[in-house]
Amino acid sequence: MNSELSKSVKASRKLFSIFFWIFNGSLLLVTYLGFLPFIGLAFLSDTAAGQVPINFLVTFVGLVGVPTTCTIAGFKTKQKRATLSLFQIFYGIEAPLLLLCLVRFFVLRDLTAASAFLLISGLAGTITMTHWLFKGRDPDAQANLWHLVGLSLFLFVSLYCVAIALFFVIPLLQLMLIAGYTLVFAIMLFPFVLLLFGVGSFPFGMLRVVWLGWKQNLLKAMTRYGKTQATTLVSAIAILWLGSFIALQNQPQNQAFVLLKTPPQTEGDRQILLQKSEVIRKGLLNAYLSSYRYPRSGEEKFIYQYYHDTFMLPDLLAQGIQNTFNFVTHPFQYGGTAEDRAKAEKLYAEFFDAPIIRKEQSTIQKAVTSTFNRGEAKAGLLDVNEKRVRLAQQEIAVKPKGDWAEMELHEVYENQTFNPEEILYYFSLPESSVVTGLWLGPTANRATSFPFQISTRGAAQKVYNQQVVRNVDPALLEQVGPRNYRLRAFPIPPRGNGKLHLWMTYKTMKQGNNWPMPTLNEKRNVYWTNGTQRKINGKTASVQDQWLPDVVLADKARPVAHQLTLPSGGTVLAKPFAQKDYSLPTNKRIAVILDESYSMNAHRQEVEKTFQWLKGNILSKNQVDLYLTASNPAQPKKVAGIKKFDVAKAMFYGMLEPRQMLQQFQTLRKDSTYDAVLLITDPGSYELTENSKTTLAMPAPLWVLHLGGLQPAYDDATLEAIQSSGGSISTDVREVMRRIGTLPSLGNGTSLLSVVDDYAWYLSQQPNPTAKADEAFAPIAARQWVTQVSQAIKPDRLKELDAVHVLAKRYKLVTPYSSMIVLVNDQQKQDLKKAEEGGDRFNRQVEDQQLPQPSGLGEVSAVPEPEEWLLMGAGAILLGVVYRRQRKQATKGVR
Repeated sequence: MNSELSKSVKASRKLFSIFFWIFNGSLLLVTYLGFLPFIGLAFLSDTAAGQVPINFLVTFVGLVGVPTTCTIAGFKTKQKRATLSLFQIFYGIEAPLLLLCLVRFFVLRDLTAASAFLLISGLAGTITMTHWLFKGRDPDAQANLWHLVGLSLFLFVSLYCVAIALFFVIPLLQLMLIAGYTLVFAIMLFPFVLLLFGVGSFPFGMLRVVWLGWKQNLLKAMTRYGKTQATTLVSAIAILWLGSFIALQNQPQNQAFVLLKTPPQTEGDRQILLQKSEVIRKGLLNAYLSSYRYPRSGEEKFIYQYYHDTFMLPDLLAQGIQNTFNFVTHPFQYGGTAEDRAKAEKLYAEFFDAPIIRKEQSTIQKAVTSTFNRGEAKAGLLDVNEKRVRLAQQEIAVKPKGDWAEMELHEVYENQTFNPEEILYYFSLPESSVVTGLWLGPTANRATSFPFQISTRGAAQKVYNQQVVRNVDPALLEQVGPRNYRLRAFPIPPRGNGKLHLWMTYKTMKQGNNWPMPTLNEKRNVYWTNGTQRKINGKTASVQDQWLPDVVLADKARPVAHQLTLPSGGTVLAKPFAQKDYSLPTNKRIAVILDESYSMNAHRQEVEKTFQWLKGNILSKNQVDLYLTASNPAQPKKVAGIKKFDVAKAMFYGMLEPRQMLQQFQTLRKDSTYDAVLLITDPGSYELTENSKTTLAMPAPLWVLHLGGLQPAYDDATLEAIQSSGGSISTDVREVMRRIGTLPSLGNGTSLLSVVDDYAWYLSQQPNPTAKADEAFAPIAARQWVTQVSQAIKPDRLKELDAVHVLAKRYKLVTPYSSMIVLVNDQQKQDLKKAEEGGDRFNRQVEDQQLPQPSGLGEVSAVPEPEEWLLMGAGAILLGVVYRRQRKQATKGVR
């Protein structure tokens, strides 16, 4: 009897030995010939670029190193005839480590608390099992409690894996039977089937190995410490582990949705929600990133469909199996619906007054990069950080013309991806500067590049977006604020297909001893490195980690007067204005509107400093009324005077657009008249602005004070409200008040246009004999004239807009109504001409209302990767087998 048992054991060991070597041999072939060349190289490249989380790098090393190391260990074990069997090496060390790596690398992306807890438990248990197999299996060795604790963790994880695997035993067996239906297909798919079987057996083999080891350790512990103490320890570990596992499965989005279900009606209700803002933030973020954090959705029913359709099980029984599977896999299943993501995005914007993809950039970036699909990771990551196109070269050329200069910016772009890409800059320039040119080309010769043309803003935007969809080269430069511009160029050629050169020119007045440079407010796709070649006037320049230097040093040329005789008559005159000549307002009535949306919480200290300055410098000599905005259902308020207003008690809550704030002000002020209106807000969220054709007629010049930096862009309705009222924007309350209070006059039939950047601009009926009349200076003066004319233009009167557009075309400059567009073929030009004839030629839409969204786990790229072709091939073979089998059965039925 013992002899037969011994032979049986030897036979089973030989059989498993064959399986071990074939399985590992096949796995090493797949790893070194498939995984490493097609996924590994790109993965390592992204690791070097810092785009891969460290835990993913460790997992990648494990996927390659575990089968390699265990194969070597198995070979040495065989040579030395050690007591450690291949079965123990495989299911005690290799299988759990591989399973952990496979699940982490291919299934789990952004880890939740529950999934991280399982992985850590499995890793701790595997480490314990490995140590016990090599050091602690001696029957004569004393009990080691940490072995018992670690093996208990391994046992719990193995039991959980078996519970999940049981649902797939029948489908796996069916797949293996189909694959082995004929000898030809069995031979072709043998490595695939063997690997599938090996991975499918992991949980069951792990459970057997850990059960034997755990039982031996428990018996030793009972012998040494007593049965009661040993069982108490194991029971405590089990209760603690299971309790922690259950507690960590809580999903925070449910609480967030409940809290925001009903808009707060009172100040107390809003205060409660503000106190729970972190709970709300985590919940909404979890819902938004659900496709990254949870491999399964609660709406999936593939288990039900398989057992119902394949075995014709009754609905009740099939649904029972599905419900059991849902219960077991609850840690990996999102407890909501597909609509939750859009719902979370909307609620986040309404509560936090910012797009979620901006506010939670680092968390979203981490989630997006947590994937083996590196092409997908780049698409998602670069939607956030925009690191697709490298700025290879930058040249700045300055041509001084006394107290003003012609500036040229030349940039060269290198695409780092294999797809055409667009670059985008939001930047600002002083109000006295004017953009005068834009060119696009494949070489460094601007003379042979594609030149710009001036077009109406709506037509230019429409044609540009059409050409991007058609994948044809355009570039577009628009004025999207009093000082704000948006520059876009497409396409930057795919990697290896050349570079793109872009030139932009502008004219600017000297400020002090410097030539002002564009200030970057935001960039998309483009980035720079220490290797970016930078030159200023042909000399190598050292620029810190920023787009452009803040300023370029100018010579000591003194400011002089300039003038431009307009085609319609009259003269625009510019005269230097000294700092000492500025004054603060006196005997003025000023309305101050305070933005009380949630995003202002980040600028509370700046708000306090601003109000302190107003109280100390403006309040005593002027009448100041304060208007406090509010998000629905709260009501805005008017406060007569700001002396007693305590900024520290202000409640910043909800989302408000500038248009809504101005509407609230108009409603509250009734018949009150003012000399100036000051809106105190933050950089805002342009993407959350709704398109509106309704322009608010302001009762006085509207000045927008942005705390924390300028807003990158404005919708045209808000821009119109600022322009038509004669106001502007700034980040410094002192500058705003000085411009409100300074109203110089030359007399002799002149009227003041503006005082900006240390120059006073007038409209005179007669030329000034002491002022320079330089045609090259004309665009600067024309830009100031357009700003003045904008106060009388009605956005629905096309003739008035066309008249301003004619002026922009004459002097070749960008204005709020006229944009620069670069077109490269006749079809584009015909499209533009047609668009310029339309009644909507000045109607521009808000861009980026829907920010780039990370794709879900189930989405795939349009072009399969090499490893995907292999899987598709295997799937095609299996489908061929099934089809052939069904054909035979159908033939038999006909007979």
